[in-house]
Amino acid sequence: MRNLILILLVFLCSNVYSQSRSAALDTLETRYQQCLSRSSNSYGCALTYYKQLDSLLYSTLQHLYSHIDLTRQHKLEADQITWEEKKDVYFKKIDERVEKLHKSTMNGLDDDMISTDNKAAYLKDRVNALLDITI
Repeated sequence: MRNLILILLVFLCSNVYSQSRSAALDTLETRYQQCLSRSSNSYGCALTYYKQLDSLLYSTLQHLYSHIDLTRQHKLEADQITWEEKKDVYFKKIDERVEKLHKSTMNGLDDDMISTDNKAAYLKDRVNALLDITI
């Protein structure tokens, strides 16, 4: 009975963690959309959103590392290294594409905004994947 209560408590705590991170992610998305709808500086909105997602990704990783056992930490670390390598390749392709577009478009900030938005979406996918990890 005691173990059952402990397991239930751990499950509830991990569920609350996941819900709060998910709510934070939803809040960032809402703020980003609001910024885009009221601002002429869409690149600034995208850049802020990207930085906030990057921060949420970092804090989510730190939280996971501190709440999982050593074996799962090593697996998460290996997964994160693989993800970082893929991210670097993906971001490089995006940057190369934008560099080519800069030569043919009038306003480079639109291209930068789209690029930053795509990078933010990549980070958001990773945060969502991390939120699926049970503690």
